Amino acid sequence: MHSPATPSSARWLAIALTGVLAVGVGVLAVAAYQHANPDLSDLSAEPAPTFDLGVETTEPTPEVTQTAEAIARSEERFLAIGDGVWWRATAGSCGTTEPLVERSTDAGASWIDVTPRYRAIGQIASLDPLAGTEAEMVAAMGEACETQALRTYTQGTYWDSYPDVLPAIRYIDPLDPIVVHIGGGQTTEAPCANPTGLRASGDVVALICDGTAHRWIDGAWQPIEVAGATALAATPPSLLIAHTDTACPGVAITEVADTTALVGCLPEADPSAPLALTRDGEAVRAWSDETVSEVAAP
Repeated sequence: MHSPATPSSARWLAIALTGVLAVGVGVLAVAAYQHANPDLSDLSAEPAPTFDLGVETTEPTPEVTQTAEAIARSEERFLAIGDGVWWRATAGSCGTTEPLVERSTDAGASWIDVTPRYRAIGQIASLDPLAGTEAEMVAAMGEACETQALRTYTQGTYWDSYPDVLPAIRYIDPLDPIVVHIGGGQTTEAPCANPTGLRASGDVVALICDGTAHRWIDGAWQPIEVAGATALAATPPSLLIAHTDTACPGVAITEVADTTALVGCLPEADPSAPLALTRDGEAVRAWSDETVSEVAAP
């Protein structure tokens, strides 16, 4: 049989139980505090969350403006119309690309090759009608690419050199394009390193630099504010300019004199391809692709 507990032992048991309960409560309090106030000293920063909204986003691509490249000098074209005879030529390049001279007596329906290969012609720098049915040109000749003035009085069958004529002709030097011969045996520098398309008649002398026509006026090159120039024709007192323009599909033709006016369009012409331009009486004609055609009114 167990003996009943004494008052003294019961009191000590109550004190022990109270201590155990106090320790348990303390442990629970500390745990609760740590849960509400975590120690962040050992945690590294995490990246900010990203959200996929279902829409693909990309960086904008910079807009690229495309411009037509300048026509190579070897591909430059010439067109000249005399009294019932048409002449045309491609420039060629001395020592690398053969030039071509052609003649037509049926308004461009057919062409005859009259290139003076027997003279070792290497490059053409100008072509103009002469004496109604004849023509003259400046060309680089032979292995040395010597610049000569050639004339034909046999409708292209034979061409002869005329040294006394050369100083009077205006042209871009075949060997050094920055040198421009402006007549009277004088030269001047072009307004750019690679000029093209020089055309001269009377007091009208002009060339193209970087898509801008420049006219020789009072001893200096004056730019003409017609953008995108590709070919010229000197038609005193005016200058015809083939160029790109929103007013015309293909190529636009503008006449510049005291005023500037759009005179016609070549809707089928490629503005990046070689083109030659001239006046035929009241008409304006252009050699584009394989055809010489009249410029249509805008």
